[in-house]
Amino acid sequence: MIRSFLIFCISAIYATLLASFPMDGVMDRDNYLDMARVSPLILARNLGNGVNALLANEPVWFTINSALGFFFIDIVVVRIIVFFSAFTVSYLLLKHNPKNVFWLLLVLLFPQVMKNFVVHIRQGLAISIFMIGWYCIGNKKRLFFIGLSPFIHSSFFIIIAVMLGGWVFKKLRAAPDFKLLLYFCASLSMALLVTQLASLIGARQASTTAMMAESTSGIGFLFWAGMFVILLLQGRRFLHEYTIATGILILYLASYFFTPIAGRVFESGILLVLLAVLATTGWRKIIAVTVLLAFNVALMLVKYSQPLMGFAAS
Repeated sequence: MIRSFLIFCISAIYATLLASFPMDGVMDRDNYLDMARVSPLILARNLGNGVNALLANEPVWFTINSALGFFFIDIVVVRIIVFFSAFTVSYLLLKHNPKNVFWLLLVLLFPQVMKNFVVHIRQGLAISIFMIGWYCIGNKKRLFFIGLSPFIHSSFFIIIAVMLGGWVFKKLRAAPDFKLLLYFCASLSMALLVTQLASLIGARQASTTAMMAESTSGIGFLFWAGMFVILLLQGRRFLHEYTIATGILILYLASYFFTPIAGRVFESGILLVLLAVLATTGWRKIIAVTVLLAFNVALMLVKYSQPLMGFAAS
């Protein structure tokens, strides 16, 4: 009881701090303020373009904004969404992973995690809904919340595809080596075709993919490739248990240099990957946690010394 109360308080403080970020000067914040005001018009426009366009362009996200916007001003709408997302994710992670509470408290401070609640607010909300489904007891509830997430942020269509692939591989009892090869081939194909697929169904990513300016310096690739090697060294039973996390990591590495969407999809599944990394044992966990902390502490020193903790609009 005391533990649950402490987790509740920690999550509430974390969410309150992120929700209290200033509205002026934060990356992409003006865009979310606009959405809080004009979401009904966007829904109507997408519906006018057909059912496919409506479903492919995150209708649940715009419905939530429309509903909240009916009762609250735009600033309050954004703060409510940020608070809900940050609180839900932090509470669920800390509650369901008691052995790794300390490490998860640090994970919640990582720039790549915090960014989803401060900058990529739509993605943060989708992550929170997905995590509710992830920890749900009962297949119907689990399927409902996980199935809802891509209609908030479309990157979860790809995450769900990875999950379906993992489910099929487990049913077929495919060997881990074979699963890794299939994941790699499927990920490479998806990276090369994602823009065409988005255009075919009328998704907004068809026009935004080319404009996304994600860094492909190779540092992130090398870091997560190292994490992938550590997961491989954990053995076949571990890879079977954490098939989805492994698949998300393979997707990221296979498509890293081919499409900027790779980074956004990886951010949607990064918590599952980090949970897998923390589930390693022995010397592998020591190496993984040491490298993970060193990499993110370096990022934090660089990012959090900048205006608005590195989340300021350029």
